[in-house]
Amino acid sequence: MGTKIRVDQVADDDLDDWNEPLSEEEEDTGRSRLKYNGKRRRQIEDFMEERRLIRQISDSYDDFDHLR
Repeated sequence: MGTKIRVDQVADDDLDDWNEPLSEEEEDTGRSRLKYNGKRRRQIEDFMEERRLIRQISDSYDDFDHLR
């Protein structure tokens, strides 16, 4: 697997477009949801890494299109 991206290193703009809605249980917990367990943190880091790789691939295809 590639380099992990820590959640606290991600720009706020990137967090706004997450398409993963919170469940009602997570919404009801309020402040306690700020305390991520290790598994949830790894899931978020994996998700952010995947998004970074998708963006990187997309950018490389955009560069390729300019060469045509």
